[in-house]
Amino acid sequence: MIISLFAFSRADMLIMPYIEPDTLVTDHTVLYDNNLFFTYEISKYPTSVEISVIEGQNISIGFSLDSTSLDFGVVPTGGAIGMRFLTLKNTQEDTAKMLFFAYGNISSMIHYNDNNFYLRPEVTKDIEIMLKTDKNTPMGNYSGEINLVVKRARYNFMKLFL
Repeated sequence: MIISLFAFSRADMLIMPYIEPDTLVTDHTVLYDNNLFFTYEISKYPTSVEISVIEGQNISIGFSLDSTSLDFGVVPTGGAIGMRFLTLKNTQEDTAKMLFFAYGNISSMIHYNDNNFYLRPEVTKDIEIMLKTDKNTPMGNYSGEINLVVKRARYNFMKLFL
């Protein structure tokens, strides 16, 4: 019985809800899903960046206060890093598993200081989302979405399989 539950929970991890979207969001969207053992809250954030050569140019560098997207602005090619930050707090009474996924042509440049971790009740955690270019990153506009999946066990006996 335990082996069956373990196998099912691992299969669940492959099926729910980590499927690449057919279309990317243009506004912050929150979806809720569930299956027999787990519930999911999926926060989808549109993300974008302009990769440019900045040498010898005067440009205005600023930051976006928009909490509904993860816009990296203009980032130079050739090994530069753009940063965005999310503060997560678990306001529920049970532990949640937190997973990040990136989609779109921006996805290969997205990195996190932590991913696939557990967040206990009433705990706050800061996450750095980094956009890294390298010497071969072509100039241009890139876009996509970053999904934060919050996975919770529907029943106490399933917490082991989060």
